[in-house]
Amino acid sequence: MGKSSEQDTEILFRRAEDLARPITNVERAEDRIALLEFLLMGARYAIRLDRVEAVTRIGEIFSVPLTPRHISGVIRRRGQSFALVSLRHFFHSNAEGIADADFAVYVRSKGKQFAIQVEEIEGVIHLPRAKLLPAPETFDYAQAPYIAGVTLEGLALIDVDAMVEADGFSAGRKH
Repeated sequence: MGKSSEQDTEILFRRAEDLARPITNVERAEDRIALLEFLLMGARYAIRLDRVEAVTRIGEIFSVPLTPRHISGVIRRRGQSFALVSLRHFFHSNAEGIADADFAVYVRSKGKQFAIQVEEIEGVIHLPRAKLLPAPETFDYAQAPYIAGVTLEGLALIDVDAMVEADGFSAGRKH
């Protein structure tokens, strides 16, 4: 056996030892959170998947007089009516214009069901819980109370429970 062959054997032996070591830092399924990721207002957001009922393209929106500005109207799905919430107007009641949001994410929280307008659906992700950090102090003050966490990559997790509990979510927003 030549010197090169002995070195190759040594390298392979070390690799085999490394691979044979027990894995000590195994990520368990409960350490991850399933999220539906979407785009809105040029940013990445997510909602916990266990709050999502369905995702559809928005068809006809029926306007309802005297509703809060963040309620874009009512949409229908399978014979049921759902309030369609514009996060743009929920976060910023003075926002101008209409967002180009073609999708509805149907959610349930605290006994309420409604749909949220979003621009694009990115898909389902399984994020390690450790990646979710508190919103930094520089985060948009209007959104911060409704954000459960953010990642270093810029994904913001919306807390739909906090939205539903907000003053005026259903009956007129106070600012």
